[in-house]
Amino acid sequence: MSLKQLNREIQRRSGEMDRQCRSTRLLLNQQKAELFRQASKIPLPVAMGVAFAGGFVAQRFFHTPMPSHLLRLFLTWRAF
Repeated sequence: MSLKQLNREIQRRSGEMDRQCRSTRLLLNQQKAELFRQASKIPLPVAMGVAFAGGFVAQRFFHTPMPSHLLRLFLTWRAF
């Protein structure tokens, strides 16, 4: 493959990557707008209640022996 062909191939693939990047950003922005639109329909007391209940369940789960032990091992491993 000559250098000119290689350069053309690089430019073509670069253009494809730019197009994919723009498409991905557009899709993410659409999903973000849809999320905010749907989240605004949830009443605040309900959201706070679900967050409280989820926190309570997570706390109870992580205070059982096995998840607590695994979490400590992970944090110890990550420290090194």
